[in-house]
Amino acid sequence: MGNISLQSQSYRVAAGEKSKSYIIPFALLCSLFFLWAVANNLNDILLPQFQQAFTLNNFQAGLIQSSFYFGYFVIPIPAGILMKKLSYKAGIITGLFLYAIGAALFWPAAEAMNYTLFLLGLFIIAAGLGCLETAANPFVTVLGPEEGGHFRLNLAQTFNSFGAIIAVVFGQSLILSHVPHQPQSVLDGMSTEQLATYKHSLVLAVQTPYMIIVAIVLLVALFIMLTRFPAIQSEQQDSESASQSSFLSSLRRLVHIRHWRWAVLAQFCYVGAQTACWSYLIRYAIEEIPGMTPGFAANYLTGTMVCFFIGRFSGTWLIRRFAPGKVLATYAFISMALCLISAFTGGHVGLLALTLCSAFMSIQYPTIFSLGIRQLGSDTKYGSSFIVMTIIGGGIVTPIMGFVSDAAGNIPSAELVPALCFAVIFIFARFRSGEQTN
Repeated sequence: MGNISLQSQSYRVAAGEKSKSYIIPFALLCSLFFLWAVANNLNDILLPQFQQAFTLNNFQAGLIQSSFYFGYFVIPIPAGILMKKLSYKAGIITGLFLYAIGAALFWPAAEAMNYTLFLLGLFIIAAGLGCLETAANPFVTVLGPEEGGHFRLNLAQTFNSFGAIIAVVFGQSLILSHVPHQPQSVLDGMSTEQLATYKHSLVLAVQTPYMIIVAIVLLVALFIMLTRFPAIQSEQQDSESASQSSFLSSLRRLVHIRHWRWAVLAQFCYVGAQTACWSYLIRYAIEEIPGMTPGFAANYLTGTMVCFFIGRFSGTWLIRRFAPGKVLATYAFISMALCLISAFTGGHVGLLALTLCSAFMSIQYPTIFSLGIRQLGSDTKYGSSFIVMTIIGGGIVTPIMGFVSDAAGNIPSAELVPALCFAVIFIFARFRSGEQTN
């Protein structure tokens, strides 16, 4: 089916609001990008921590991400319906409260050393983040002139990159370094009681960080409730006909839009590739570098976040000067090449390639998102919801990568999985983003 451009009313700031400053609302929206980066990237710290505490193999550890990203999968459509009936702000506040509830569950889960309760907490956190992303991504895009949407979203996502760095440093100092991980030879020499105490201490290390998160999230929720956000034209169109506003009607229109369909696939692949690469980076370093400890390997994860942060700044600059689709295609191709290098070389070279890959992942999520919702008009909220749902890719590709690594007997071979994902993104950006002739 061909690409259909919808000429419906776009989601823009209402005419009466255009003269007002958006600095405070935009700053609060940027804080949301920071907060969901913290939760997402702390999972990369939790994975090796829980792997030793609960004795998990690579595939089982990958299921931690599955539980988390399943929350992202189930919430965007209900969030889209909520925002359609109320507002973007309602979706944001709902997301923040879910985030806080999920994080608060880490306290009783750690006390009881209950893995199921941890997974439930991660699911609820992700449900909250799904609400936030469904609301904040399109809200930032439409908070100003349409031609500046790509730039605003990439600028806001810069705070996401900063949050990723803070999350790794935060998790490394308060979780991984709180109780040093012991080699299997030491664990084998422990009595049953000593081993149980040691594993419980690993789990208890997550309590304080997540209680700090609860306090910060609730504080941001309070600020947002007290702040007046600009009205969006689409939110004022209560007289819109039922056929235009219903979910099924929007879905029927969306499936005929080629660039949106490909954006859904590309975003699934991107989130899967990013999550898989970062989730197993510490395991890659431990396996490939003799004498590497989880605590020291986390420095490489910090390095990937710094590369991601630098790449976001440089990528945002490039997107203002070149077609976003072309920049995305270049970054996806380089990411694929670096994953192939990490797969076939291993060792320090492979680890360095995997670390540098993050610099070229940096602009992919927001650029795919903004290209995907371009010209969706009155279907923007539901179109955004489906793209956010593809974050489930992180929960599917990660255990697949873990399965491949267990089957191959090494982590590097599994890097072929994210390489394939980046190849799909390259095809979308180069041939199916709608910037070229269809």
